Amino acid sequence: MTQTALHQTDTSDLHIPHDAFRGVFGPVARIVETVAASDTERVAAVATYLDNALRFLDAHHEGEDAVVWPRLSERCPEQHALIATMERDHTAVHALRDDAGAALQSWSQSPDAARAQRLAQALAALHAKLDAHFADEEREVIPLASKHMSAEEWGQLPGHAMQHFTGDKLWLVLGLVIDQMNDAERAAILAHMPPPVLAMWEANRPAYDELLSRVRGN
Repeated sequence: MTQTALHQTDTSDLHIPHDAFRGVFGPVARIVETVAASDTERVAAVATYLDNALRFLDAHHEGEDAVVWPRLSERCPEQHALIATMERDHTAVHALRDDAGAALQSWSQSPDAARAQRLAQALAALHAKLDAHFADEEREVIPLASKHMSAEEWGQLPGHAMQHFTGDKLWLVLGLVIDQMNDAERAAILAHMPPPVLAMWEANRPAYDELLSRVRGN
């Protein structure tokens, strides 16, 4: 039996990481084939940018697997088919992510045209699957979680992702997320950010801007 809706939690912030991923994989799928093999600095920039974004995707989905699906499964048993679809989507996304990761490693070691095309195709496939999956989550999961998860429970997602992020540039992830926020959201997150994290972000903001400029070829 479905648990009576007890909450009116604002779960709309799921759009923020979704839009960050949309802003990475689609555009870079088009960029990577324009990177000259001789431009070692840009190859390195694109490689570290994508590697950290892929690791952020891992952490984001691991957070949903740990925080969201078990609670919704317990509280909304009539939504079993929906939740099972979301979990299958994660499995499919992770296979595409691993394919992109392998293509990235190959290209970063030897950035010839064939490897660039292979990486671009892998990123495009990942982007297409993510875009469809995100649309389903935004249409179906955001309102369901709003009714059946407390603000405290939903608020575990960002912390879980940060704790399980395995990349080497946490400031890059913070920048990608912050760039998707409106002015009010940005002010709020910076105001409540732990001082060491805020200091880390402020110290690395120039590096973030420089990395994005190199990736985009500006």
